[in-house]
Amino acid sequence: MKVLITATSFSEITREPEQRLLDAGHQVAHNPYGRPMTAQELAPLLKGVDGVAAGVDDFSAPAFAQADRLKVVARHGAGIDQVDIAECTRRGIVVANLPGANAEAVADMTVALMLAVARRIPEGDRNTKAGQWVNTYGVDLFHATVGLLGMGRISKGVARRCRGFDADVLAYDPQFDEDFARDYRIERAESLEQVMREADFVSIHMPSNEQTRKCINAEKIALMKPSAILVNTARGAIVDEDALADALEQERIFGAGLDVYATEPPTNERLIASPRSVTMPHVSSNTPGALLAMGNGVVDAIMAVFNGQRPEYVVNPKVYAK
Repeated sequence: MKVLITATSFSEITREPEQRLLDAGHQVAHNPYGRPMTAQELAPLLKGVDGVAAGVDDFSAPAFAQADRLKVVARHGAGIDQVDIAECTRRGIVVANLPGANAEAVADMTVALMLAVARRIPEGDRNTKAGQWVNTYGVDLFHATVGLLGMGRISKGVARRCRGFDADVLAYDPQFDEDFARDYRIERAESLEQVMREADFVSIHMPSNEQTRKCINAEKIALMKPSAILVNTARGAIVDEDALADALEQERIFGAGLDVYATEPPTNERLIASPRSVTMPHVSSNTPGALLAMGNGVVDAIMAVFNGQRPEYVVNPKVYAK
């Protein structure tokens, strides 16, 4: 079998998962661009490929135009918004993902971004290295109210960490986990708007879909406190980037910490250039533990399909009816 690895971080820290494919006798090819690919770039690469270890490339319908042998697309992570599930199902392609494999690493990054923005760490670092001794003033995470939009594995990891700062945690999710909330003293918000109004830190942990795209828009951002910080380690499409750039330019919120963008690499220059934003290149999962777990999970899913078995996490179970 031939496996195409499009996830750029798949083998950067450890080659153990890739070696498992090679030891099983499979042929491996890599993303030739070193970045997420467009559907048009993917299409010729999928010809003759049996399985894909997929990054955040554009796996919309045109990507599969030449996919003559493809059996499985295994996401190197949890998000599936870049994969046309209906098209894969129509073609008999299993789509698998890895919910939770990178949760602790992303939770770490979320809190790191909170602190980096709150204490203006990048700005202080630049000033000090330039020989400038400039006072900067930040806001407290200690005893703050942290608002969580979503209550999945990553959000729960953030909640646990924020308890170490004696922060109050307010969470909104239609699928609210009452047991976890009771154990970690999390208040249930009645609406997304309540979180936007009351939180000192708003952290996004929702999937990207038709209901959530640009749901954090100008109207929602206007509800935030002038001292509040928005953090997004979920999906860039959830935030209206122009509205956020406006709010930062007009100093209507304190700042924003971002690891994800509507387009990657990002194209919103105002957002990237803002002195009130801390921006990272979608690297929340890039730790040895997370990448090893994700890599092995992807290989497990691909080899399961190759061996006529069912992966642990199948996104499109209807494919088995075909």
